[in-house]
Amino acid sequence: MLDATDLRILRALQDHPDSSIEEVGRIAGVSHTPCWRRIRRMQEDGVIRGRAYQFDPKAVGLGITVITMTKLDRHDEAALDAFEREAEKLAEIVECYLVTGTYDYALKIVTRDMDAFETFLKTRLSNLPHVGDMHSTVVMRRVKDGGRLPI
Repeated sequence: MLDATDLRILRALQDHPDSSIEEVGRIAGVSHTPCWRRIRRMQEDGVIRGRAYQFDPKAVGLGITVITMTKLDRHDEAALDAFEREAEKLAEIVECYLVTGTYDYALKIVTRDMDAFETFLKTRLSNLPHVGDMHSTVVMRRVKDGGRLPI
């Protein structure tokens, strides 16, 4: 269970990701050693799942983002597991969500351009296990991004 101090540490880490443990502790109102211990505990508990840099997709040659809603032809556990295992292997799928509603999965896909997306769709995405129906929407502009949690 997270307490108020843990939440202050998480906010400090989220708002100042390049800060040292000492700086995070100062921001959260905790001395260095207790701050470090709490961060380690939250890492061990899976609350903190690692660190990563975020890149601008266009700056690294990935000019197209597509949201693809995917419906499977079966909905048993084996079909869901097979789809998820194979989707995880495709680098172009940067996010995959099991969702409620008409479709089963929402996929966030990044590719170089529309030609690359078309090739990916025809040769890889449509060949994932149990894919029945897909609907893709091209993202025109990213309005909000960053993944900050409202903690």
